[in-house]
Amino acid sequence: MKLVILRIEKRKVICGLDCKTKIVISVARRWFAEDIQEGDTIDLDMRIYK
Repeated sequence: MKLVILRIEKRKVICGLDCKTKIVISVARRWFAEDIQEGDTIDLDMRIYK
């Protein structure tokens, strides 16, 4: 699954999951690298480990 950066604000980054559900999430800006830009894509591993 991929996480697409939609918008960058002062304290949060608005992201969308690149899937059929059209899920949008907000993540604290501090969790991203300083050079992140709108339109960037991040690989996201959504496996559940037991």
